[in-house]
Formats: sequence, structure tokens, C-alpha cells
Amino acid sequence: MLTDKLREGAQGRIFKILFWIIILSFIFTGVGGYLIPRLNTDPVEVGEYKITANEWNQQYTSQTQQMQRMYGARYADMLEDPQYVSNLRSQILEGMIDNVAFNSAVYDLNVRIGDEQVRELIRTTPAFQKDGKFDNDLYLAVIRNMGMNPEYFGEQMRISAMATSVSDPILRTASYPLPYEISALENLLTQTRTIDLYELNLDALRAGFSADDNEAKAYYDAHHDAFMAPANVKFNYILLTVDELKKGINPTDDELEEYLTLHQDDFKVPEHRGFSHIIVRSDNPDAEKIVKSIDDGFAAGKSFADLAKEYSDDLSTKDIGGDMGEIIRASLAPIFADKLFALETIGSHTDKIVDADGTHYLQLNSIVKEHIPQLNEIKDQVKNACIDAKARELFNERVTTLSDMSFENPDSLDVTADALGVTVADSGVVALGATKVPWPLNTSMVQNAAFSEENISSGVNSSVVNIGDDAALVLNVYESHESMLKPFDEVKAEAVNAVINDKANKEADACLNTFAKAVINDSNTEIPAHVVHRSAVTLNRSSADVEPAFGMALFAIPQEGQNRYIIASNKGNPTLAILKEVGNAATTNENAELNQILRSQLVQANSLELRNALYKGARELTEITYNEDAIKLVNQSVDEAP
Repeated sequence: MLTDKLREGAQGRIFKILFWIIILSFIFTGVGGYLIPRLNTDPVEVGEYKITANEWNQQYTSQTQQMQRMYGARYADMLEDPQYVSNLRSQILEGMIDNVAFNSAVYDLNVRIGDEQVRELIRTTPAFQKDGKFDNDLYLAVIRNMGMNPEYFGEQMRISAMATSVSDPILRTASYPLPYEISALENLLTQTRTIDLYELNLDALRAGFSADDNEAKAYYDAHHDAFMAPANVKFNYILLTVDELKKGINPTDDELEEYLTLHQDDFKVPEHRGFSHIIVRSDNPDAEKIVKSIDDGFAAGKSFADLAKEYSDDLSTKDIGGDMGEIIRASLAPIFADKLFALETIGSHTDKIVDADGTHYLQLNSIVKEHIPQLNEIKDQVKNACIDAKARELFNERVTTLSDMSFENPDSLDVTADALGVTVADSGVVALGATKVPWPLNTSMVQNAAFSEENISSGVNSSVVNIGDDAALVLNVYESHESMLKPFDEVKAEAVNAVINDKANKEADACLNTFAKAVINDSNTEIPAHVVHRSAVTLNRSSADVEPAFGMALFAIPQEGQNRYIIASNKGNPTLAILKEVGNAATTNENAELNQILRSQLVQANSLELRNALYKGARELTEITYNEDAIKLVNQSVDEAP
């Protein structure tokens, strides 16, 4: 009865309508929409803009590649540290949020950049210029290599120009340090301190102490960490290096000529120009008057060199007529490079150039056009480059063989060594953290592999260990010992010495503290035994007479009050330093040079602080939503990547 009713219902009109509604919904939305929840994989939303996981990963990859080009293998080692990678990824994400928030705030201020302004920015970008003029083919090639099309690149330039049109005026005007700030820093850095030093001979003091077995055993029991034998291993290894392979490569002249032909860009000498420079610093009280005098001098036909000697504030070149030697375009700030490289006549000079530092004039002294030298002019350079290239090519081939053969013959390195024509080396005993063993056994990469639980327990060959860009190694651990406490009898002498040192240090500290309080009140106080007195010693911040840490403590002594002394270790001996006088040793010329350095550093520091303040303000104007699940998912996918 029930089944009959169900059968009738299934044939009914209402059932068929519902059935087709469900079928159509599956057709248009897919089964996955019902079975799999739609996840939000965007790590952060800044206002209406979503920072995607792909954008975050691209920024991370771009930055790490740039750092690896700059620092090579050293930076590759840092990327092996999970904590460093995690912090770096967080910093990059926060930087992206700063940029998006600031760009959004600028847009809300109705700041806009027109199409013609964007075109002008592109036309004046040095990377898109050839022989001082915009080259459209070069422009298209460069942005194509960047993975962009002209429309997208133009919009990125527009956004960047919008942001800088707001931030740059603020940074230029507000980051410039005030005179009193520079003066205060100068006084601190050039400060000298005159002190009385009382150095206690710790070895002489130790001679009056002893320690029995009970004291040594008690110290041993309380300081087990000081008496641990480190874990150690023994292993066989095969080492390949680029330097070793270079020894067997001797290219012929024909090969060198061919290499130069194929790698002309590597040896191209860029255009460089000799020039002279005059600067009238903005903080010079007579700056306006001096600039007028220089302009009048040029109008009257005076030479650039004479005007530099008379008026320039650049003390390092003033006496030689402002001569700065030769320079390539990339080494100059754009504001100067554009002006200098626009000059065509030797002896001509620019009009005045004004920036945050002051008013500048540049004179063109010589031009050496871009060119590729002949082989005989740079033969040694080409030979070294050719040998390096051939050695690296051979190195890569042999590392591949090393990897394949050691994997296919995992129990020993003998077969691999025969295939490569090298010998298997024995490490001897290598303790964890050992630094005095031969290279490369003292590197973190080799020790990480040698003390890897997998390599120790398996007894098979390790995977290839890359030691920077120029060396690789495979090892096979055949003996290992864990860290363990050394027996007391073995370290009894060390424990006795430790107890004696402890007693002597406590006695020294008490002795110098008592003496310090007495001698401050009475300069005729008797000096304790084993103490050497040096009176009125004048030190600056870079003095080699004291250890750096002791010197830093000296300059932290308050200039007023009763506690004008410190007691600290200096070159192994407890030392009392009593402050007598504070002075300044810098000459006028030294102060002028230091002034220039400090001004530049303060501008950078102030710019960074102001930029962070701008970003902070932009964040407060924008709603920022972190998707912790998406962030964790992205970081996890990176950690699991091979």
C-alpha cells in the first residue's frame, strides 16, 4: 500500500517539477558547490581590496631572489631557518598592507595622475632609455621580462605616482634634521672621557685561594651543563668544489675570443664622465649670497675650478677645484645624472641644481663612450670569467653524477668516488658545533647533515649538501655518540679551577666596590693589593686601550651624582673606572665631515620614521581584516614545499 503511494507520487507532476529544478541546479552550479564549502583563501582584506595568496607569494619570491643575488650563499643559509622565513613573510605581508592602505587613502583624497603624466614618467625612466633617449622597443622588452603588459605597467606607474605625489613632499620637508639635532649627536659621538683606572690582577688574587674535593664536587653537581661532552660523529664524504675544478681548465685564445663574443655585455664598459662639483649647503647662513656670487662669477667668465676653490662647501674637493674624477650614470642620483649626462661640450656646466642638501653645480670634464674592449686589453679578466663558467658547468654535471650515483649505491661512497675519479675522505671525530675542524666540516650545512637523525640512524648516503654556490658534498655517517655528562674524575681539575675563579671574582668585586666608595670621598685612600692604578686616562669611543664592552660602559657613566664609576671586566681583569672629566676631541674639519655624515643618516632615519607614521595613519583610515586560516594555509604550503 505504502509502496503504491510512493510509486504514484514519483509519477506525479509536482515530483517531476522538483526533480528537474534539482537537476538544473546541479548542471549550472556543479556538484562541488553542494559538497565542498567555498573557502576564502585571501590572507587580508584592506578596505575593498583583497591581497591574494598569489600576490603575497610573488612578493616573497621577488624579495628573496633579490637578496640572494646580493648576498649569495649567506642568504641561502638564512632561508633554511623556519623562524626567519616566518618573520620575513610576515614583514612582507605587513608591507603590502601598508602600501594598499596608503594608496587607498591617497585615492580617497581625490589625488589623480593623468595619462600624459604617466607617459612622461615612463619616457624619463632611465631603464627605458638608450643613448639618453626613450627607446620604445627597450621599454616593451623590459616590461615583458617583468611579466607585464603596457596597460598594466602604466596603471602601476599611475598608482605609484599618486602615492609619491603625496608622500615625497612630506618626506623631503619634514625629514631634514634641525641644526641642534646634528649638534647634539656630534657632541655625543666626539665626546672624550678622562678617567682613573684601577685594574685588579685576577691571577695574583687567585693564587691566594684554594678548593678541596668537596667544593669541586658540589660545583660539578650544580653545573652539569658546564661539564657535558658534546655529541660527535664520524663520517665518510665526497667533496666537490668549483675551485678544484678550475685547476684543470686552461682555455685557448680562440676559446677566449669566442667567450668574449658570446658575453659582450659582461665586459661592456659603460659611458663614464669626468666632472667637477660645487655645493653650497642649505644650512650655510650665507647660502643665498654665495649662490649669487657663483652665478655672477660664471657670467663674468670665471673658471669653474676657481669658483669651487672660493665658494664650495665640499671640503674634500674644494682645494682641487671640485674635481670628482670619473663616474658612470648609475652611480649618480637621478637629479644629477640627468643634468650631467645631458651636457655635450667638455668644459660646459649645468645651471644650479637645488635639493635638500643645498645648491649644486656640475661641470663636464671628459667623456668616455660606452665600448667593448679588445681581448688583449682584458685578457686576464676574460680568462678568469671563461674558466669560472667552464668550471661551473663541469661542477653542475659532476654534482648531478654525485647525486645519482650516491643514491643508486646508498650503502657506500666507494662506487660514486670511482665514477667521479676522486677519493673518499674521512672526517675523523667531529663534535656538534665544532669550529676548529677543517673546512667544510665546520660549516652549519655539513654539521646539520652529519647530525641529522635520519642520516645517523639510516646508515645510508645523505642527499647532496650544497655549501654555498661553489661546493657540494655527500656524506655517510658510520659512528655517532650522543652528548653525555663527563665523569667527575675526568673534569675534577676544571671544577677546582672554576671554584677558585668564583671565589676570586667575588672577592675582587667586594674589594673594588669598597675601594670605589672610599676613594671618591678621599683621593688619598690606600690602593688595595694587586691593583694597578692609571691616572687621568683620556679615551674616546673608538679607543683600543679598553675592550669595546668596557668602553661602552664607560660612556654610560652619569656625568653628575655620586655614582660616577663602574666596575666591569676589562681584558680579563676586574677594573674600576672613575669618571673625572668629559670633553670633546673633534677638530673643526672633523666636525664638518661628521656633520655631513650625520645629516645624511638622520635624513634616512627621519624619512623611515615619517613613512611609518604615514602608513600608520593610512591604516587607521582603512578597515583591515586578517584571514588567519588563509595565512596559516599559505605558510603551511610554503613549509611543505620541496
